[in-house]
Amino acid sequence: MAASLKYTLHHYGSENYLQKLGVWEVGATSEGKYWVIYIHGGAWRDPRVAHETFAPSIDWILRTAPAAAGDQVGSIAGFASIDYRLSPHPQFPQDAATTPAHEYRGARHPDHLDDVRSALVFLQQTYGFGSNYVLVGHSAGGALAFQLLATSPPSSPDTPSAIAHPALPAAIVGFEGLYDFTGVDGRYGGAYAPFFRGAFGDDAVDWDAAAPIKFAGSYAEKWANGKFILLGSSPDDTLVDEPEAENMARRLRDVDGFVEEGRGAEGKKKLLLLKDLRGDHDEIWKSGEHVARIVWIALRELGVGS
Repeated sequence: MAASLKYTLHHYGSENYLQKLGVWEVGATSEGKYWVIYIHGGAWRDPRVAHETFAPSIDWILRTAPAAAGDQVGSIAGFASIDYRLSPHPQFPQDAATTPAHEYRGARHPDHLDDVRSALVFLQQTYGFGSNYVLVGHSAGGALAFQLLATSPPSSPDTPSAIAHPALPAAIVGFEGLYDFTGVDGRYGGAYAPFFRGAFGDDAVDWDAAAPIKFAGSYAEKWANGKFILLGSSPDDTLVDEPEAENMARRLRDVDGFVEEGRGAEGKKKLLLLKDLRGDHDEIWKSGEHVARIVWIALRELGVGS
């Protein structure tokens, strides 16, 4: 089904070949509709995981659109999936001396985040949807979604920011996300240290400084117009355990004041923790079925297809 939509490849930057994104347009206008925007995972370094990996999820989102939406896709204006500069991968080595600069994968935090920010600014300037979008992130992409919130300027800054920042999303969906870098590395006996070092440097203090769960500020204050966060995990995931999502959800409740359904959530920022996704870490996005399910939950929270 994604193949039936109008697809456009855009380059939002010129420094590196990975500064690109794909857009699948559903309708001719964004007015009154929502976009669904995806940030892929791959441990900040895997060149095999790219923006095209969102296509199976798009297929399922289109296939499972609620009948109440009035047509197949309801109020979705389009889909976008973001590529960003990657850190070095030991299985795909490059020689910095001989590899052209625009092809070299040598990103270090905050390069990945800067690219996501630039991509969103580009999309909003090109398609004019403002904050009418759901930001979806898998694994490292889930971390990037929350890093975007953490590094955004205050809702009403006294002085304008020197960096272009996008309008923040109406909802965030993170599945199999990485939120506590030292925590998950400790629970897996140090197995994840190599890619955290590659993305954030050798010092674990820098990992904590970038980790969404360790953010010293308030996500609620940073995200004044935000409405809904969904965190998803799968008991079948052999790479990221359930405590990663559970601990992030606890932080959002206890520190940031997000409220779960049925607990006085009316008029407040809502949080949903789902632990019944099925499939191993990469199987979930390769299939797309469960990604579609959680995306539609978020869209219904925003009033789409209900």
